[in-house]
Amino acid sequence: MASLVKSELFQGINHHELVKEGVGFISEVLSELIGRLEIDLIVPGTHGRGGIKRLVLGSVAEEIANSAYRPVLTVGPHISLKLGPELKLRRILYATDLLPGSARTLTYALWLVEQEHAHLTVLQILKLPSDVSSGYPEAERATAMKRLVELLPPETTLSVETEFIVEMGAPAEHILKVAEDQRADLIVMGPHRTSYPGISAHLPWVTPHQVLRHARCPVLTVRD
Repeated sequence: MASLVKSELFQGINHHELVKEGVGFISEVLSELIGRLEIDLIVPGTHGRGGIKRLVLGSVAEEIANSAYRPVLTVGPHISLKLGPELKLRRILYATDLLPGSARTLTYALWLVEQEHAHLTVLQILKLPSDVSSGYPEAERATAMKRLVELLPPETTLSVETEFIVEMGAPAEHILKVAEDQRADLIVMGPHRTSYPGISAHLPWVTPHQVLRHARCPVLTVRD
């Protein structure tokens, strides 16, 4: 850490080193640090483990995202960022399940869009029932689209370039595909909803894990 903060990466940036020694769950240690240091944003990296390694070792970044009561900006293994003035958020993807608490995540997405004058894509993924009539998916899609449009304040849709997308199928797969197609610079979403963030960080099939592991842009997770 001493070598890192002495590197040119930190030139002109106010910072200080903090080495936390002790024993405890990451969520508990982090919670104490957030309160004591008045942290506004947490930025972890992730190795993107999958399969057996994921089950055994888990993911520190995802445990942080699932437990921290501050926004978490995760930088995954497939991201290639340009430093300096070339780094700009031009397209932001906001993925929502429209469950209670989504409004807080949307607040951060809208603030970033307005600050960066970025294009906003609002995405919802619907689960497709196995045995339904042929007309059901389209009716469900139309209803979801209406709810997405109503989600944003009217003044926002007038001042921000916005696109609404409703897909059906596997959430992680579609989030990653839309982000790739849109060339998104940032994905904003909620973390995995669980009462056991430490256990969830070991599950390779949950949506946030798949997104954080494979995304080609940073992912901002905001708890409700």
